[in-house]
Amino acid sequence: MQTDQKWGTATPITIRDKEFGAVRLRGYGIYSWHVYDPGMFLKKISGTREMYRVPDIEGQLRNTIVSRMTDTFAESSVPFLDMAANQMLLASRIAEGLKPMFADLGLALDSFVVENLSLPEELQKLLDARIGMNMIGDMGRYTQFQVANSMPIAAANQGGAAGLGVGLGAGMAMGQQMMQAMRPGESPSNPPPAAAPTQSGPAPAGDAAASSMKFCINCGHQIPRAAKFCADCGSAQS
Repeated sequence: MQTDQKWGTATPITIRDKEFGAVRLRGYGIYSWHVYDPGMFLKKISGTREMYRVPDIEGQLRNTIVSRMTDTFAESSVPFLDMAANQMLLASRIAEGLKPMFADLGLALDSFVVENLSLPEELQKLLDARIGMNMIGDMGRYTQFQVANSMPIAAANQGGAAGLGVGLGAGMAMGQQMMQAMRPGESPSNPPPAAAPTQSGPAPAGDAAASSMKFCINCGHQIPRAAKFCADCGSAQS
């Protein structure tokens, strides 16, 4: 009996998926088998060879497994995101399809295990991004989360405090814009009223005349600002 035999997809296999349309999938696991019909095995596999070792048949068995796995996934209605929770069921279905194929070679499949199913790295990144967007939900909380994550980075960099301040303002503004864009039924807030224009140019004549006079410190009579004495009471002015 040959135990702990490895199988795996040399390259990703493309399968149809109910949710994503099509995905490229990788998988690997272990299986075990034994020769149950030596005559059939001699006729179909070893032929006239005096010695036939296990490694001589491993490649053929792995290709058979991958072929059957592809067919099983094509027939299965389980989406990729649910496959991790159904690996035992998928392994059982693959094994059921493999047993007749092994028997045709004079072999018996004793066990078959799917250890892992995954996407290629580039597709996994896209899936992670999609999952992240679905988990964001509240854009305000997402903005807060992004700002909180940027604080240690900004503190560690030279001039980080200034950069953090700019980042906080930009992040909050972007979050508000995205939240408004996600609410098409709401109208944008009214813009603040324009500031009243300031008057420029020479001051009015009345203001100029008033600025050239002062009041007597003794009697309160209005006198020219440059006067040293009051024309009314004669008191000296400071």
